[in-house]
Amino acid sequence: MNEEKNQVLEITETISRDFDKAGISSLISNDNFNSLAELKKYLSKKLGELLDTNFEKLINILYRIDVNEEKLNELFGNANKEPIPPKLADLIIERQLQKIHIRNMYRKERKNLPDE
Repeated sequence: MNEEKNQVLEITETISRDFDKAGISSLISNDNFNSLAELKKYLSKKLGELLDTNFEKLINILYRIDVNEEKLNELFGNANKEPIPPKLADLIIERQLQKIHIRNMYRKERKNLPDE
């Protein structure tokens, strides 16, 4: 499996866990995404549906994922009203990549610690 596919799988699993905790288990399907672009397209569609049907739950999920609040305020306050779902998908993917990077860093550090 190539590196991007592994990364997409890890991001998908992380997003699924965050959405499951918020009570939305059907957001990420069992689709096998081959690229970040495919995941973003799918996630954008689902976020658009959630934006239209349950804005409060969407905000709760974004808070749980810990998406950058300044970027969210900028997105929702944007005067030219860029399409919000694709931008939200970008912010979620960006945050999940940060979480994965941090987790991998700590795993690596723990492996290098001397046994006590």
